Amino acid sequence: MLLIPITGKISWRNPPIVTIAFILINVLVFFIFQYNDDRYQYEAGIDYFDSGLSEIEIPIYLKTNRPQFLPADLKLEEMNKEALFRTYIAMEQDFQFQERIRNRSLLPRDNPGFAEWNDLRKHYESILSRIVSLNYGFRPAYQSLVTVFTYMFLHGGFGHLLGNMVFLWLVGCLLEMGCGRLFCMISYLVTGIASALFFWLFNMDSIIPLVGASGSISGLMGAFAVMFGKNRVKIFYSLGFYFNYIAFPAIMLFPVWVGNELVQLLFGAESHVAYLAHLGGLLSGGLLGFANRKLFGDSVVSLVKEDPAAEILPIMEKALQRVGVLDMEGGRKLLEEVLQKDPHNCEALVHLFNIDKLDPQGQRFHLSAKRLMTRLCLNKKDHGKVWDMYQEYTRLAKPPKLSPEIYVRLSSVFAGLGKLENAEQIMAMLLKKKPDLQGIPAGLMHIAAACRSRGDKEKWKRYLQLLCKQYQTAPEAAIAADLIRSDTKKIEL
Repeated sequence: MLLIPITGKISWRNPPIVTIAFILINVLVFFIFQYNDDRYQYEAGIDYFDSGLSEIEIPIYLKTNRPQFLPADLKLEEMNKEALFRTYIAMEQDFQFQERIRNRSLLPRDNPGFAEWNDLRKHYESILSRIVSLNYGFRPAYQSLVTVFTYMFLHGGFGHLLGNMVFLWLVGCLLEMGCGRLFCMISYLVTGIASALFFWLFNMDSIIPLVGASGSISGLMGAFAVMFGKNRVKIFYSLGFYFNYIAFPAIMLFPVWVGNELVQLLFGAESHVAYLAHLGGLLSGGLLGFANRKLFGDSVVSLVKEDPAAEILPIMEKALQRVGVLDMEGGRKLLEEVLQKDPHNCEALVHLFNIDKLDPQGQRFHLSAKRLMTRLCLNKKDHGKVWDMYQEYTRLAKPPKLSPEIYVRLSSVFAGLGKLENAEQIMAMLLKKKPDLQGIPAGLMHIAAACRSRGDKEKWKRYLQLLCKQYQTAPEAAIAADLIRSDTKKIEL
C-alpha cells in the first residue's frame, strides 16, 4: 500500500529552496562521484576471482564459517559459479572474518603464501577504495562521524535515487512551505543522523554500507504528520490495482507509516531495504515535530486548506446537471452549497437568479436579485451587467422589492454608466424616503460628476450645493465645497 500526501500548491514567488537544494546535492553527488560505483564493484569482483585471491580466502572461510545455503557435503571443487559468488558475498559481509583480513591475521606471517596473499589483497582493496558508497556509506561496525552524515546523500543506483527524490520533492515541499525552511533543513539532517543511529542499535556488527536519503525522507514524513496534526490533508493512495485520493487528519498517517515499516521488517520478504532506518527517521521526525509544536506552537500555514475552486467545481457541475433535467430545487440547493463556500461566486449567483426568475412573484426572486446585483456592483467591469440585470428584474418583478442600500449603489453605478436619468430617479426616491441613508453623499457626488461629463454645469452645481446643505458633516461635502469655490474663482478671473 502506498500513501503520499499531495496537499498544497508550489508557490514560485516563495519557492521550496531547501528541498530543491537537497535534491540537487543528492543528484550531483550521484552523477559526479557515484556514477562509476557499479563498474568498480564489478571490476573488484572480477579481480577477486581472476587473481586467485578467491582460491586462498574462500577455503579458509568455509572451514570456519560455512554458509547455510551450502549443502554440508558439498566440496569446494564441486561448487559452481553461483555458489562461489554467493559465498564471496557472504564472506564480504562477515564482520569477524573481515576483521581477520584487515588485521592480516588470516594467514600466519611466516606462512610461505602470506606475501602473495597480502599483495593480492592490497590490489583488490585498491579497487574497492574507488567505490564511494563503500567508503562514505554508514557501516555500523566501523563507526564514523563522517559517514553518519555523508550516507544520506548517497544512493545504490539510479532507480534508488529517482524514487527517493520523488518522495523528497513531495514531502519536502509540503513541510518547507508549511513549517519553514529552517525546520525543513534541520529535520532532514537531524532525522538522517537519527535513522543511522537507530539502524546501528540493531546492526552493530554490520559492515554493509547504509546509503540513501530514505531515512531523512522518513523523518520529513514523521515531522509532517505531527506538525500538521489534526489538519485534514489530501492523500493519494494505491492498492496496486486501485488508486484514488482521500482527505483525513495528517496525524493519522504517522501510525500507518510506522505500522507499514514494522510489517515489512517483521513479515516481508528479505530485501536490501533498511526498514529500521526508515523507522528511526519516522520516530525522530515525529519527536522533532512534537518538540517544535511545544516550543513554537502550531505554526503551520494555511497550506492544507482546500482550494475553494477545487471544491466548488464538482458541486457546480452537479447543480447544472440537476437544472438540465429540470430539477430546479435540487439545483438550487447545490448552488446554495457553492455560495456557502464562496459567497461572492458570480456564476452561482447568476444561475440562482435564472432559477428564481421562473417565479417572479416569489420572495426568493427578490433575494437572489439583491445578492446578484450587490455582487456585480463590487467590480467596475461588471457594472454593465448590473444594468442588464436591473432591467430584467424590474420588468419581471411587480412590484420591485430591492432594499434602499441596493438602490443607493445602483444610483452610483448608473451614473457612472451614463444612465443619468435612472440614477436621478433612484436618488430622488431615496432623498424622499431615506434621506439619512449611508451612501447617499457618495451617490450625489457620482451623479454630479455624470452631469459635469454631459456638460450640464448648472445641474452639477445644484447637486453639489444640495450635498453641502444637507450632508454638511460628510467628507463628500467638503470636497463639494472646494469644487464650488474653485469654479467660482474661475468665473471671477
